Order: sequence, then C-alpha cells, then structure tokens
Amino acid sequence: MFCFLVSKISFFKDNVLSLKIIFVILIIKSLGCAAYYWVYFCYYPPGFNGDSVSTLHDAKIMYDALPDHPVDYFRMIFGFHSELDSDPLYETYFKQIEKWGRADVTGDFFLNDNRTPIRINAIIMLFSFGNYAVHALVMLAISFIGQFAFYKTFKGYFSKKEMLLAIIIFLTPSILFWTSGVLKEPIAMCLLGLFVFAFFKLFVHYQFDKKYILLIVISSVLFLIIKPYIIVLLLVPLILFALVKRYQIKRVALFYLTSLLLIYGAGILTLKFVFHKDVLNTIVVRQNDFVSLSKGGRFFIKDDKYVRFEYSDTTHFHKVDTLNNLYQLDRHSAFMYWNTHNLRDTIYETNNKDTSYFELRSVCAPSGSAIYIDRLQYTFSSFAKLIPQSFYNVLCKPMFYDSRSILELMASFENLCFLLFFALCFLFRDKIPIDKNLLICCITIVLTSFILIGITTTVTGAIVRYKIPFIPFLLMIPLLILDVSIFKKIPIIKHLVN
Repeated sequence: MFCFLVSKISFFKDNVLSLKIIFVILIIKSLGCAAYYWVYFCYYPPGFNGDSVSTLHDAKIMYDALPDHPVDYFRMIFGFHSELDSDPLYETYFKQIEKWGRADVTGDFFLNDNRTPIRINAIIMLFSFGNYAVHALVMLAISFIGQFAFYKTFKGYFSKKEMLLAIIIFLTPSILFWTSGVLKEPIAMCLLGLFVFAFFKLFVHYQFDKKYILLIVISSVLFLIIKPYIIVLLLVPLILFALVKRYQIKRVALFYLTSLLLIYGAGILTLKFVFHKDVLNTIVVRQNDFVSLSKGGRFFIKDDKYVRFEYSDTTHFHKVDTLNNLYQLDRHSAFMYWNTHNLRDTIYETNNKDTSYFELRSVCAPSGSAIYIDRLQYTFSSFAKLIPQSFYNVLCKPMFYDSRSILELMASFENLCFLLFFALCFLFRDKIPIDKNLLICCITIVLTSFILIGITTTVTGAIVRYKIPFIPFLLMIPLLILDVSIFKKIPIIKHLVN
C-alpha cells in the first residue's frame, strides 16, 4: 500500500531516484525492521525490556480502554487529563504505564518526550491490533518520508553526487537500524526531514506557500514535544545559513562564530536572569544523572534526601514495611546522597545516624556500555575540560578496543568507516570551489550536537541513538569536498555518480 502511494504522489518523483531505486530502498529498510526485531526480540534473552517492548506495552494499556471506555481512550490520546495522581485516569491507566513519567528537574525546559510515541502507537493499534510487524512498517514509512524530504532539500548542493547523498541518508547502517524499530528515532527522522524541507522552501528559496508554513509549524511543535534538543541545535545554524545566502556575507566562518556566541550566550543569560531557568544547571544535572545510572545502584528517597548505595550492596539497609516498600538504613553505614533541590552537589555520609524510613525508588544494574567520564560541575573549567572528550566520545565511540557486544562491534565498524570516508574525501578533494556556507552550517550542527550529547551522555548505546539525526550532516561534510571523478575509474561504483 505504501509503495503504491509513493508511486502516485508527486512529492516522491525524482530524476535520480527512480521508483525502482525507491522500492529497493524500502525493501532494504524492511530488512532493517527484521534485523531490529531479531536483535531485540530474539538475540536478547526473554524478559529483556527494551524501548520497543515498553512502548507497545504502554500503548496497549491505552488501547485496551477502547471497548468499554472509549471516552478514556480519547482523553489519553488528546491529553484531556490532569497531571495529578487524583485524576480518575491515574489509578486505572497511568499508574501502569511504565514510561508515562512525572515532572522532574529537566521539566523546566523539556516536555516529557515519551508520551507522544506511546499515543502514536496506541492509534496504530486501531488497525494493527498489537501486531509488532505492522507498527514497525508504519515506523518505516514515517522515517522514509522524512528522509526523502531531507534528500530533496540538499540534493541541489551535491551535483553529480546525488546517489551518494541518498546512500548516506537512507542506508547508513545505524540510521537504517534505529529508524526500523518502534522507537522515537523514526519519528524524529521524519520531523527532521520535514522541518528542514519546509525551512529551506520558506527562508532559502522564498516560496511562501501555506502548506510549507503549516508544515514547519507542525514539525516544530512535535519536535518540542518529542526531542526538543534537536530543533534547538538545528534552528540557529539554519537561520545563519539563510542570512549568509540572503545577504551574500563573505567572512562566513567569522559570522557563524560570533553569531553563535552572541545568540547562545544571550539566550542562556536571558533564561537565567529573566525567566529564572538555568540551562547550564540542567545540563549538569542531566550529566550527573547519566553517570549515576551508568554506574547503577540502589536508590532511596525520603523528603529531600536522595540516597545511593552500590548495586551489589544488600547489607546496609533492611526492609521495615513490605506494603509501602519502606527501608531503614543501617546505623554507621556509608553512602552518597543528594538534596533533591540541588542534585549537582554530591554529599558523602560516612557514619549514618538517620533511622527514619526511606522509600526504595529504583534498582539499576551497572551499564555494560558505560564510558568513564568525570562528573560535570557548575564551573567554566569543568565544561571546558569535558568538551574535547565529549566530542571524541560521540565521534569515535564505541571502537573495537572497548566493544563489549555484537551491537558495539557493528557500531565500531561503522565509526571506522566514517573516519576512513573522511580520510578518503580529504585525500581526493574537489578542485572546484564548494559551498562554504553549507559546509560551515553542517560543521556547526555537528559540533554543537556532538558536544551536547557527549557531555550529557555516558553510555555508548545512548550515544549511538542520540546522534542518529545528525549523522547525515556529519557525512555531508566530506561529501561536499569529495571529487567524485575518482570513482568513475572503479566499475562497481561508477554507476553511483553521474
């Protein structure tokens, strides 16, 4: 059905990607769906609770309301409910939904990004009836639409390299794999493509059509709900790209550098002193949370005291109330804890004298793919020290020497191919002048996104997923400077270039 629609809709007509090539891409993407299913439903042991499993579980809870309580279903789908535990829907539905989430420290800036995918999959269940393959194929279609829009946006900047650009966008292994599951990544890739497509139509090509205005508004709103950091990292470089193109600014690199410092600096200061929202503190808290989760542990809470014991430690506390899951910490025990109003400062208790009751909040095993990185502090020197390491981690990790699973070995091989591709493109540089505006725009997007991801994320599995939307920008950098005439001498590859 989707292939039939693609063949009939004019949006998918292209002078380089014929329908046969598009259908081949869709077949390869469907094989990606099968590969993702095998990894997370067959390779991992039974009971492994991956994101796809939990998302479908949560969507099923919403969907099951339909036969007897359709009003409840539509209230949950459209958000007609309160956030309070006293809401009539809470006990029946939300309490059972694993990823519905409550407000937390990062809620000052980011809306909960788990609910929309749950709602989308609850809608898909109207015709899938819970069959995973149907959900996966819908995600395939959603991601393909965004990827094709992304391809159409930039193909004009890659004359004689359009097929190579398509391979980067559609068939890069990590993009292919992570956009083939029931996850947020296919939705994010769709929104990325549609947002960039509409932005270029409006502000670069000046085609002020109502459909493009509607498209950029809808994609922006959904981005702010699902993955708001992506649109924040995209918007400023794209605006600078449009300004350089519009006013023919000559010193492009200097313009980008000064503009970024002024815009991001003014934004951070305005949020802090006018709206009392501290972006840097949010980044510090996020990074410390990831460090704690990657190391695992047993976490207890009482009032404003958030306590952590080692995951292997089962001797320094004992249960006192089974019904309410309450524990008492042993006297003279040692542990670390945080004040819930100031999570960036770790406090170490060496001789516990608190005999009150604590609630067991969570038990988290140490991550098998954790990266050692210092805890971020709320100081300039701490940020400056971690920035180079953070960028390196996102660009190069995992690598073979620190891989601990099949998936990490595959990601290591891909990272090695990226580095070799960069080397190849710099070795065979095009002598024709390139579009410096697009080059610096891509470099800006990659630098800012990789640094932010690297600073706030200390688990390689999460890094691989978080950088998926930015990989096309990363690989467009070497592709811009590549002299494709070198490939015309290679029989197998020459058909990929004009």
